[in-house]
Amino acid sequence: MRKCFQFIVLFLIASYSFPQSAFDKSVSEASNDLANKLILKNKKKIVVLYVTDLNKTQTVAGKYIADVISVDIVNNAGNFEVFDRENLSGIAEAKKLIAEGYIDVEKAKALGKMLSVEVIIIGNYTVLSNTLKLTLKAFDSNTGLVIAATGKELPIDSDAGALLGINVEGNGSRNNSNRGFNNQPLNSNENYNNPDTVNPDCKKKNSGDYCFMNNMSIKLTVRLVGKTDAEFTLEPHQTQCVYDLPVGSYKYSIYQPINNSVQVYSYGYGQIYVEQCKSKTFVIK
Repeated sequence: MRKCFQFIVLFLIASYSFPQSAFDKSVSEASNDLANKLILKNKKKIVVLYVTDLNKTQTVAGKYIADVISVDIVNNAGNFEVFDRENLSGIAEAKKLIAEGYIDVEKAKALGKMLSVEVIIIGNYTVLSNTLKLTLKAFDSNTGLVIAATGKELPIDSDAGALLGINVEGNGSRNNSNRGFNNQPLNSNENYNNPDTVNPDCKKKNSGDYCFMNNMSIKLTVRLVGKTDAEFTLEPHQTQCVYDLPVGSYKYSIYQPINNSVQVYSYGYGQIYVEQCKSKTFVIK
């Protein structure tokens, strides 16, 4: 296969001529830490595949973080060659492997051969109360083993909140800016998020997003029952979103697992409404 190394598109590189936000600076610190570790391993040909949430879902925020990491590694003094992730759309075999949502030893070897790279970088993040915890791993495509890793807690400012689709200003200006577009009243636990983070096909799919933020100091499990059912566990001060939910009413129950048994302690229950092309956050408090 023809080797295809391209640098990240010029407008992304040019954007670094402007002052970086605290969020971007923290991503850059994590990127450079990983890059410096790869220099010691004498690895130069790299692809940054994706950064996902803990459910392995590819998000707007994850794509943005992956792009920033790619730019940082391109600009690193280590003279790395970075494969442009956008070219993956033209490599059907690679796209299929990546769509499975995880990287193992054999897959890392296969992708390395297809893309002619030495290192494959992936990452994941989880949203806490005021920070985003980012973890990055670098796989050696010859062995499939992790040869470098780094972690960083990124501050969540208003720009980062917009990318994540969560309201970081409580009842402040960001929440008020979206109230003119709602068609359902908010309850006391709900905030509107940035609608730009919702799937562009939300009208066609008649869907919206809904997030739960655990503002408690205990682990909680959330269960949604409606047109689509969902269940997930939230660590203290973690936020998790369910994307592309069909519009309509959903019953929710919040409970605390007891010793990993089927017995639970109910922490709350009620009803929420998912709106078309809207994103909301329900704060558990």
